[in-house]
Amino acid sequence: MKNQRSWSVAVFALKFFVLVIILGVLWWKVLPFYGQVLLQVTGLPLKYALGVPIDSGFVETEGVLNTESRLVFSVQGHERRMKIAHLVTNIPPYIALVLATAGLTWRRRGLILLYGCGIICFFHVFFIIMAMRFQDKLMQISEVPTAMVQFFLTLPFMLWIVFAYWDKLVTLFQDKNAEAEPCASGDVDKD
Repeated sequence: MKNQRSWSVAVFALKFFVLVIILGVLWWKVLPFYGQVLLQVTGLPLKYALGVPIDSGFVETEGVLNTESRLVFSVQGHERRMKIAHLVTNIPPYIALVLATAGLTWRRRGLILLYGCGIICFFHVFFIIMAMRFQDKLMQISEVPTAMVQFFLTLPFMLWIVFAYWDKLVTLFQDKNAEAEPCASGDVDKD
């Protein structure tokens, strides 16, 4: 049993490693297109809902495999630049985790990918909007960018655990609660 578990963990790790490399390279290749989507999706609320006077915007692609790409917003003649390559590179690890996980039906795997990627993309948009709107204030608080980086690094793993293992987590908590109930209710065996 222990050898079988060790073997399945090794196979998962190998599949994840190969997939994350392939998906990472592919993601960086399509990053300029995703950057254009982010530019449009974030520019509209920034300009019309939050009052940031954006004149225009573009994606600046740089670095090996576009790894130094930036969103650039022109705000009243000044350019505001934001590196996005590292910010949005949490999608390939999430996809690799889901694809490498054994025991998921293809339908469930597809739903997990859809929900998780949607949530990750939402947080990309949310972060860019907040960072561009409150850029000056965020620069004064050094802990906020560090906390956001930590959040974005762990988000794929948290989503994977919740979505891929939700049923097992619920069963585990139900079993723990069932074991704790007799003690909690004050039932004591009387001899």
